[in-house]
Amino acid sequence: MKKLKFQALFIIILVIGISSCKTKSISVSVLKPAEIFLPSKINTLAVVNRSLPKKGDGSRIVNVLEGLVTGEELFADRNASQKCIAGVADGLLNSPRFKVTLPSGTDDIRGTGTAQFAEPLEWEKVEQICKNYNADALILLETFDSNTSKHFGVQQRKETVNGKEVSYNEHIASLDIDVNSGWRIYYPAEHKIVDQSVFTDRKAWDGKGRSIGEAERNLPTTSFTIEETGYFAGKQYAFRISPMWIWVSRKYFTKANDDFKEARYKVQAKQWEDAAEIWKRYVNDTDTKIAGYACYNMALASEVLGEFDLALDWAQRAYSEYHLKAARDYIYIIEKRIRDQEALKKQMNE
Repeated sequence: MKKLKFQALFIIILVIGISSCKTKSISVSVLKPAEIFLPSKINTLAVVNRSLPKKGDGSRIVNVLEGLVTGEELFADRNASQKCIAGVADGLLNSPRFKVTLPSGTDDIRGTGTAQFAEPLEWEKVEQICKNYNADALILLETFDSNTSKHFGVQQRKETVNGKEVSYNEHIASLDIDVNSGWRIYYPAEHKIVDQSVFTDRKAWDGKGRSIGEAERNLPTTSFTIEETGYFAGKQYAFRISPMWIWVSRKYFTKANDDFKEARYKVQAKQWEDAAEIWKRYVNDTDTKIAGYACYNMALASEVLGEFDLALDWAQRAYSEYHLKAARDYIYIIEKRIRDQEALKKQMNE
């Protein structure tokens, strides 16, 4: 029985290995639409931190006391909120739609210093900031708060000592940071707040050692992790409000015959039209597997070249006529891209 099980396992591994060798993966740049729609006349955004408490406000004392109780480093949130603003600005630098500006420290706008939103900023002030920095709209980080938590665990590891394998306990200290950021986007031309949202973003770090103390010492400082998470939260908000280029992975078939191998070199050279000419010769091949692979690859070429309806036709043909299972998932991907294109036309003012 054990021998039969081993043979079966070997056959499964062999089949998986052979199957995986038929395809290659390639990274493709895709424009992802924003989650939040902003009016088409907004092209330049000013970004300001309003999450800090007013001078002389009792909330500053509360924040200090909270830091003493929770063990968080003093003013960590203050510094991290500035990093959050930098994250938004850096994220929007890669935006194909928006330009961004960071007003100087002279525009010191204060909020509640807590997780509660302040009253909306006066429109006169909004208009003045936008005029000073040639911006169409103002993004305010209205609230910012972080929460830290530590978790501890242990796992068994092995090492070789004096030629013998011995086991030991490795301790793991995990530091999780949650950042809650509240945002408003003010559009002075219409005296309208076009977005008010609160998001929670998380990052985690691990430290390892032979003891709990060593594991903790191998963690980065709390202030560093909060600032890093704040910056991450800012970049995430930039992605939520603006179309962004991202890299996605796509697979294609390379080993149907020698011509498919030749097409692979065309793909690597980004000569998609030339690769498509090769694949198109085989979309009606008498070998249904080869024909299915060719139709699937034609779908990929069409997607890369921006012909999404044609890509969907090829993917559907690969599945319906040649029963290529991989094409079924690809159909869903192309349909999503077609829906995204409709959103992008509105967001990119096309």
